[in-house]
Amino acid sequence: MPKISQLPTADMISASDLIPISQAGSAHSVSVGTLLAQTQPAIIVAPPSLLGRFSIGPGGPDAIAIGDGLTLNSGTLSSTSFSLGSLPIQTSLSPTDQFVVSNTGTSQLVGLGQLRGLFTAGQNITIDVAGVISTASVSGSMSYSLSALSSVPAIASSDLVGLTRGGQDHTIAYSSLLDGLTIDQASPAAVASDSDMFWVGQTSNTMLRQTLSSLWPWICGKMPSWKRQVIELSANTALDGTMHNNAILVCSNTLLITAVTANLGSGFSCELINASSGLVTFSANVLTSNGSTGLSPCQCSLVQCVTYSGGTTVFASISAGGLATVAPGQASGLSGSSATSSAITVSWSAPTTGGAATAYSIQYRITGTIPWLSAGQSNGSLSVTVNSLQAATSYDLTVSATNNIGAGPVSSILNFTTLASNILPTAPTALAVSNITSSSLTCSWMAPTSGGTGVVYLVQYRVTGQGAWNSAASNIAGTTVSISNLTPETSYDIQVTASVSNGSGPPSTVVTARTLQGVGQVTSIAWNVAPIGSFTHGAGVISMNVHVNPATAPVQFGFSVSPTTPPTSWTAGGYVNSDLWGQYVTTPATAGSWYGWAEGTDGSAPTVYATPFTVT
Repeated sequence: MPKISQLPTADMISASDLIPISQAGSAHSVSVGTLLAQTQPAIIVAPPSLLGRFSIGPGGPDAIAIGDGLTLNSGTLSSTSFSLGSLPIQTSLSPTDQFVVSNTGTSQLVGLGQLRGLFTAGQNITIDVAGVISTASVSGSMSYSLSALSSVPAIASSDLVGLTRGGQDHTIAYSSLLDGLTIDQASPAAVASDSDMFWVGQTSNTMLRQTLSSLWPWICGKMPSWKRQVIELSANTALDGTMHNNAILVCSNTLLITAVTANLGSGFSCELINASSGLVTFSANVLTSNGSTGLSPCQCSLVQCVTYSGGTTVFASISAGGLATVAPGQASGLSGSSATSSAITVSWSAPTTGGAATAYSIQYRITGTIPWLSAGQSNGSLSVTVNSLQAATSYDLTVSATNNIGAGPVSSILNFTTLASNILPTAPTALAVSNITSSSLTCSWMAPTSGGTGVVYLVQYRVTGQGAWNSAASNIAGTTVSISNLTPETSYDIQVTASVSNGSGPPSTVVTARTLQGVGQVTSIAWNVAPIGSFTHGAGVISMNVHVNPATAPVQFGFSVSPTTPPTSWTAGGYVNSDLWGQYVTTPATAGSWYGWAEGTDGSAPTVYATPFTVT
């Protein structure tokens, strides 16, 4: 009998193919289709899956998918970690909602309404059945019991006071609250009475009340020792109601008193004493008791400003003690100055004999002519400018003193000649430059060789090669001037022009000079010790020091109320060591916020410390 391995191989299988089987000990045949009809078909599922039966009717197992929270690994089904992110989002809560809590390792459900039992309302707070937290309500209105708070025995400047602004609650420091209190925030008061009260501090800073009636006896007690203010006047003065009212004004020099009613006001009063050797003159609007224009030496006057039905006027009641009994003597020392083509200034000395002079009459004439012309009157002044003269003309001039008795003898004759109208000064000569630094220089020159008197100068400079000139000084009478704020290592042109009252002459020869290299110029500054904290105004000094590059470049220190505008005054720094420079600078005299500044003494590298300090 052949073996199976000796049989030929079938090329394909069909349901009708027969295969041998043993059935009850006998050999039989069966078709492949009949044999397979009673077997389970092949099951093919994708992992991870379970096999089970959920279909109705005959058939094989169904594939069951693994749900959330489970995992199938090597045939073992187990739970996984719970993902809250996989749950749907609930947009609102209600008291019937539940949430999960862990109780000794066991997960349990708790109603949302049960949370309310964990909270109790504190003082002046309520929680209603819906869980709303609010302040307690008394008689339908909101209230807060200050009496329930603890009290303090005293109040400090840093303590906070509650206030409401725009419906929002805020606090403010007690010191700031007082600083913000101004008189215009108070209600207007009625007419003052003896019972009116005001604040006063007595022997301490404790505030007490005082009445106006109790103030009057104190004022009366001070009146016997009160003295009028004495003010010395040495130059022309305009009376001022806020400065001179009720004062005694002592005139120690010949001068003019101007009285403008708008500056005095009705009721103004002062006393004038002429302690000078000349006349004290009133402005033309002042009415005097004796008709004079002012006070003679040793005279006094009560000056009053009054408003009445006729208007407002200033009246001066002049004492009679100063009236002269004899005419004045002869004026002396007559001299002229500042002559131009049309004017000259003349001065003289008061008479040393006769009565006191109250005015002076000036007369002049063209030399060689007979009639004298009046140049006017000087009310006590010992100089006058005579105008309207002819150019290049010789004149004679005399002065005579007068008082209430009459005129004294004329002075000796002063002869002078006016300038020609077309004479201008020549150019200044010998212009030279000296004391050259990196930022300044000094220039000097010789006066013009001709051109009259009263010469003044205009000094100009410019960077060499530029067209426009800069003014370094103008209308100066001297022949030396310093030019500062120049740029280091820069070439400059300098010229000087002379002028008189009727015009300017030609400029001088241009001189060129070059400033020095700025070896001391600061390139950078770094703060080492800056002013920090709070200081008392006008008291003591404040320490500052900085690191400087280059180390030997000198610096200066100062204070400014602005972080962008440098100080107006500086204090030179002192060298400490290495690259460190420092100084003790006087504390500002004005309270407020201030900034510390440092810069080179030539103005280079101005540096501000960004954080301000406080001056109280």
